[in-house]
Amino acid sequence: MNQLAKGMTAVFGMLFGVLLASEMALADDMGGMNGMPDMSSGMGGMSAAATVGHGRGIVKAIDRKAGTVTLKHGPVKEFGWSGMTMTFSLRHPSELKSLKKGEHVYFDVAKDGQGSAVITKIRPVP
Repeated sequence: MNQLAKGMTAVFGMLFGVLLASEMALADDMGGMNGMPDMSSGMGGMSAAATVGHGRGIVKAIDRKAGTVTLKHGPVKEFGWSGMTMTFSLRHPSELKSLKKGEHVYFDVAKDGQGSAVITKIRPVP
């Protein structure tokens, strides 16, 4: 085998090792189990890398059975979201009991690396 072929074999071997190590680290970060989030993180299934955003909106719909609220909200600068209407799950669905359609609210929303967003806190605008 000539020098060039030996060098290329070494480079490909190192690249393969780096890719394999990256895949293993990514799988570990995702909690293993085929990409399922690690439920032991203490964040309701959100990864430790979750980001929290803050917004203000109007309650458009409440689905207590599904544990969701639809909000027409303004920008959420932490995520680069412009104002829009979105349906969110709530980390604590019991907070839906106090909400009313048409009510103005402040909310905190957590987002993990996969784009899943869940309201962690919601309260009426005083």
